[in-house]
Amino acid sequence: MQHVVNDFQLGDRAMRYSLFVPRLYNYCLSLGFQRARMMPSRAFCSDESQGYPVILLMQHFGTFPFDHGRVGGKVAINRHGPHAHHGEDLIIIQASHVGYDPASRRFGVYQRPRIADRGFGDNCGKLCAVLQQYQQEYVHARQNILLGRINGQPAVFIDNHLLASNRPEGLFLKLDRLIAAAVDEPLKMLSTSKAFAAAADLVTRVPAEAWDGERTPIGDWLAAEMFFYRRIPIQGPEGDDLLEAALAPVMPALVTSPRPALDAARYHTQVEFDRTYRSIQGEPAYRGKNMLFIAGLNIDISPPEGMPFPLTKFVPWAAYCQFRDGTAMLLEQDQLVEVLLRQSTVNTEQVSFDAAIQAMAEAEGVSLPA
Repeated sequence: MQHVVNDFQLGDRAMRYSLFVPRLYNYCLSLGFQRARMMPSRAFCSDESQGYPVILLMQHFGTFPFDHGRVGGKVAINRHGPHAHHGEDLIIIQASHVGYDPASRRFGVYQRPRIADRGFGDNCGKLCAVLQQYQQEYVHARQNILLGRINGQPAVFIDNHLLASNRPEGLFLKLDRLIAAAVDEPLKMLSTSKAFAAAADLVTRVPAEAWDGERTPIGDWLAAEMFFYRRIPIQGPEGDDLLEAALAPVMPALVTSPRPALDAARYHTQVEFDRTYRSIQGEPAYRGKNMLFIAGLNIDISPPEGMPFPLTKFVPWAAYCQFRDGTAMLLEQDQLVEVLLRQSTVNTEQVSFDAAIQAMAEAEGVSLPA
């Protein structure tokens, strides 16, 4: 899975939201979209760190964006019809999000200035919460699979809980990756575990000194290809936990990643683009209208002291556009970044919030019927 998320590159493809949104607006104009008919929609998580991107979308597009978002940045594809009824030139921006602390160079954290100790919390909280149980089970397995020797032979000592195949859910070992295929019976029975002859590939992979002396937890040598998860679907207010269902197939790769929150957010964006792209193609309400769907990753960098909003960056992943005449085009990451970078960052039609609010405050009042 690692090569899949690594295809979603960051680095110089990330751009400040204050530059991304005017570029997106000007790109829409270059496609023939008209300002007076444009209706943007955002599919963001409900986290307050996503508020700044929404403010910028309103400022540049001149209207508050429609809401396509569910927790975690999942796209509510059942809202396509209502979205289509609000405009003729339609835009959806989907973004999973992940926090980043530049001081510690950690992904998955964001400072919460409104809690008592102003400490760092998970970000995206939903995504990190989904990861947490899987990570705990992985930590348990790392600590309860031990390496050692029996009569000079490399052996793997496995906790009995991990050997119980009748469990309804949890982490399950691919035993052929850990123990010798020819072994039908354990080399030794212990009080809470069993010892087996180690698989030849594992003996080759693990340094020789790990097999000697005291039994050593397998730790980082418990690789993603050595286990899988089984989980009973979680039911929430909106039915099955769709974000967890999307991440479940790649959980072994995520929990063994050095940056699990980042990789989970990248992978989720990739999955959501593919799913939403196909839903747009089949949506009758979008036919006869212009539609641009763009997906990427919001990287939330906590605001410095004295600044009200995060220094959010957007990393484009892909875009799909279908036009009123029935033609369509798909942009992969490099193409999308290139076309956005060609756009001006100046929007002379952007809304001045101070002027707009002042004009509304001074407007003649409207009396409602009794």
